[in-house]
Amino acid sequence: MYELIDQIGTWLPYTMLVFARLTGMILVMPIFGYATVAPRIRMALAIVLTLIVAPSAGENFTIVYGSIWHILADVSREVLIGLMVGFGAKILFEAFRLAGSLVGFQMGLAMMNVADPNTQDNISIIGNLWFMVIVLFFLITNSHHFLIETMVAGFKAIPLGTARFAPAAGQVLVDTGSRLFTLSLKFASPMILFLLLSDVAIAFAARVMPQLNVFFISMPLKIGAGIYMILVSLKIFQSIFGMFEQHIEQTVYNLILGIRGAI
Repeated sequence: MYELIDQIGTWLPYTMLVFARLTGMILVMPIFGYATVAPRIRMALAIVLTLIVAPSAGENFTIVYGSIWHILADVSREVLIGLMVGFGAKILFEAFRLAGSLVGFQMGLAMMNVADPNTQDNISIIGNLWFMVIVLFFLITNSHHFLIETMVAGFKAIPLGTARFAPAAGQVLVDTGSRLFTLSLKFASPMILFLLLSDVAIAFAARVMPQLNVFFISMPLKIGAGIYMILVSLKIFQSIFGMFEQHIEQTVYNLILGIRGAI
């Protein structure tokens, strides 16, 4: 009986730390962290991964806790690690929402929004479409395996209790945020330029034929041109997805190095 209590006292601390980090990752990671995934499924995934990862993650765990405050501090640190890594993997997905909002505004669909269960806010219908398409690409190419690999292999890169949170980790998040805007503008710019040329053509037609009812034809024409370009953009996803996936992997890698204090 006493031997069992000693074993529990040995493996319980590092198991709690593993569970805390995995829970933080799953809460904010793309795919797994969306509100459309039931909380009980996310909790079950965190528990299963903890049972798998904890034995290997705790092999070199030598920290002895003398107070509850020490344990709470380490648990909080592991949760923060999970949140940072999960957020780093998720942030670039928002580029497609932003690009859709820019295009929807240019098409005249700024008022046509849908409720987003993840953010509890209204988002552009085109941004929601592109977001669902990129998530679908992410799943059918098995890229979500990288997220699971990150959750499991992250304990080798950042052993329990060794995180230093170098300033480079925060810089990675800032750089990723700027890359988000750059990626969204690159993806939306062809459609914005095409719709801008449509506006110029409509304006030129109005000058040539003053009797033309521009306000009657401009909105259907812009919406039709925008829908056509949206259909064309679905083919572009195949060519940009490799770059998008590479950006996510590089962001997570640099973020782990920054948290570990290696850069």
